[in-house]
Amino acid sequence: MDENRSNIRLVKTGGRKVTKTTTEYDWDSLDRKGEKRSDIDDSRRTMTDLEKRIRYQKQQKHQRLKVQRIRAAVILAFTVIVVSVLLFLTPIFNIKTVMVEGNNLVTAEQFQEKLKPLVGENLFRTGSGKIRKTLKTIPYIDTVDVQKKIFPPSVKVTVTEYVPAAIMRVSGKNLLVNSGLIVLSDSGDAPVTVPVVTGCEVKEYKLSETVRSDETEKMEILTTILSTIESTGIVDKVVEINVSDISNITLNYDNRITVLCGTKLDLERKLRLFKETLTSGSLEDNVKGTMDLTESKKAIFNRE
Repeated sequence: MDENRSNIRLVKTGGRKVTKTTTEYDWDSLDRKGEKRSDIDDSRRTMTDLEKRIRYQKQQKHQRLKVQRIRAAVILAFTVIVVSVLLFLTPIFNIKTVMVEGNNLVTAEQFQEKLKPLVGENLFRTGSGKIRKTLKTIPYIDTVDVQKKIFPPSVKVTVTEYVPAAIMRVSGKNLLVNSGLIVLSDSGDAPVTVPVVTGCEVKEYKLSETVRSDETEKMEILTTILSTIESTGIVDKVVEINVSDISNITLNYDNRITVLCGTKLDLERKLRLFKETLTSGSLEDNVKGTMDLTESKKAIFNRE
């Protein structure tokens, strides 16, 4: 019998034929493999311990940071409370003086009436917006700039004023308006010399607001005239502006020259040409007559 066949043994398998081969094992090799597996397991256990240690350290660091943040928040809140008490609830920062600059038409008495209540008030509790709103109730006031000074606690107010430009009549009252037709006063008292407007009917008005009229075109013409004579510096010499007939607009200058402007076409240019004629030296100081500006780019003077 073949030598290989001696290592084969038949086993009853219910009809199946199975061969079983006897295998020889190298026990030294198995021992070495076991040692290596043991080393790997130890290494894994060591790595697990290291990871736990790192995780623990991270948790401790996170806990320390959390405590530090809480401490910082408490310190900040305490500081805010202390500073708030010092700023808002103690008399240290009460306003001692209020200064005003830029006023020409508004009197010191008018400002004192509006601003006197500020003295003694807390500097930080007194808002700049409140001061602006208070001063804007004075019709002449255009803009208000507020600056606060901590040491010593004080307020500096710089204002710009609307410039009176004309007087318009309505219901027996004389309205003092600026070049934008904003009503500055209805007392009839003008701090400077301004022209009187005739030929434009005022429907209604409110102080510090633009006058209302159904004659829109005339209002536009007046705005152009007033802004131009204001910018050219002749507003105090113009006695009357008549817009009764918008095809024949006229001005009375210094009670000695009647200015014929014609229509509103090139109205600003016409008025500037008139100003140039006055300053050119071609007219005597007290001469009387009529200045005709109705022809394009011409100023024709007719003496009386």
